Amino acid sequence: MALFAGTYENRIDRKGRVSLPADFRSELPADGNRVIYIYRSPKAQALEACDRVFMQRLADSLEQYDLFSDEEDDLGSTIVADARKVSIDGEGRIVVPPEFVSFADIGERVTFVGRGSRFQLWKPEDFEKHAAAARNSAKGRTIRLVPPESKE
Repeated sequence: MALFAGTYENRIDRKGRVSLPADFRSELPADGNRVIYIYRSPKAQALEACDRVFMQRLADSLEQYDLFSDEEDDLGSTIVADARKVSIDGEGRIVVPPEFVSFADIGERVTFVGRGSRFQLWKPEDFEKHAAAARNSAKGRTIRLVPPESKE
């Protein structure tokens, strides 16, 4: 599975193309099937993005809910149905769907934010505010590390 880490800001050109950060591209398969899935964040005025493996995990995770339940319907509609498969061109660029650019209020620049197995796209000023609030909220919090995978 991909590991997206770091924060990068890139410019969007007149045709709506933006370079996916090289560190993020290097986490995707090199077999020519280089795509990502982008969807509107259910928590922020930002976009979420992931590789195919993580999108499949999201879709599979909906199976924990009863079929036709409100939870299954809400999350399926908000994430899986909203997701757009976006190809990465030979120059390492993507075109973010215009309705998603509008949702996130992204202008000439976009901030890519690594979140482990997924990443986000933000309006730079909005991410700065979000990051400052998150840093403040994270003070004193701890994290329980997942044990390393067994090599057996």
